[in-house]
Amino acid sequence: MKFVYIPFMMLMMAVVGCHEVMEYQSNDQSRITFINTSDFQVERTMGGLTQGRTLIPDGLNRLILLSADGTLSRINSEEMTVDTSYSIGGSSGTGYSDAAIAYNGNLYVIGPGSQIIEVNLSTNSVEDQFTPGSKPGAICASSTQGRLYFIDTVENCIGEIWTSNNHTGFTANTNYPLADIMIHQTGGRHVVAVCSNDLGSMYGIWLNISESAKLLSIQTRAPCSCVIPMNQDSIYIVSCPEWTSENGYVFFVQGYVVPHNGAPIYVEGHPTDMCFNGNSGYAGHLFVMSKTNSGNTVITVFGFTISHMEPEVVSVINIDGFPRDIISPSFGDYLIVLTSD
Repeated sequence: MKFVYIPFMMLMMAVVGCHEVMEYQSNDQSRITFINTSDFQVERTMGGLTQGRTLIPDGLNRLILLSADGTLSRINSEEMTVDTSYSIGGSSGTGYSDAAIAYNGNLYVIGPGSQIIEVNLSTNSVEDQFTPGSKPGAICASSTQGRLYFIDTVENCIGEIWTSNNHTGFTANTNYPLADIMIHQTGGRHVVAVCSNDLGSMYGIWLNISESAKLLSIQTRAPCSCVIPMNQDSIYIVSCPEWTSENGYVFFVQGYVVPHNGAPIYVEGHPTDMCFNGNSGYAGHLFVMSKTNSGNTVITVFGFTISHMEPEVVSVINIDGFPRDIISPSFGDYLIVLTSD
């Protein structure tokens, strides 16, 4: 993750990390924008949300918003109201940037410093706080067993957490700094982590075979910001912001053992985050969130009519405000974007 304190009305860009590329001063506001995927038009917005950083789907018509001041808010997206709001940690601008709901139903949040916070969503209470490494930077959860996987941005390693006792199961060293991590949701046995080095190196762990990180045979040729699974035909997507160029690109990869890739696909702006919903559109939509050179947000929407390795741009959506997070929950009727207000 990327967090930089800045003075008021000044901007600073950080190129190492995964989703968020800038941090505002402590009193910044956020806005949630709801986009109908039937026509890709903005349907409604909800603003004035203090220090919002991360969105997590929470069942039908409900969202979880994590804020940089350590607040967890549960939002009714139909009524546009905050149902519940409570603190899960102390105020800090250097955490609450990534989270995952584990197999046990609890939410695991990367908090300030080196902490991961376990939140019981049934009781709205913090169950545990623990330190799995020097600096967790991104986290993902297995959909088939009680395991979490994270990257450590100081030690350059991939780690496993057992949710039964929140102890680290293994750590696998890498040669390059890591930016983001994902796990294949079907079967949950393949982990992929992408790097922020100039080559755009990628590592994979096949959990059935080994607990060592294998350097994959492909490279994105630019520092990576995000990786997500498509859950279709073992395809996953990597984004590369290309901050020194006019625009960045996304990189489609198929396969975990012997991966192969398509050509880079350029998008408007510098992509920092993505989400995919297989229920949206004809064969799913990929939504790529980018920061424009003017400091706003642009969403590139890809559809698929031939194959999931042959994306087609179906819409480009411009939104005011700096990009924070993007999700497309449930049946894919809506794309939900978190930006600065």
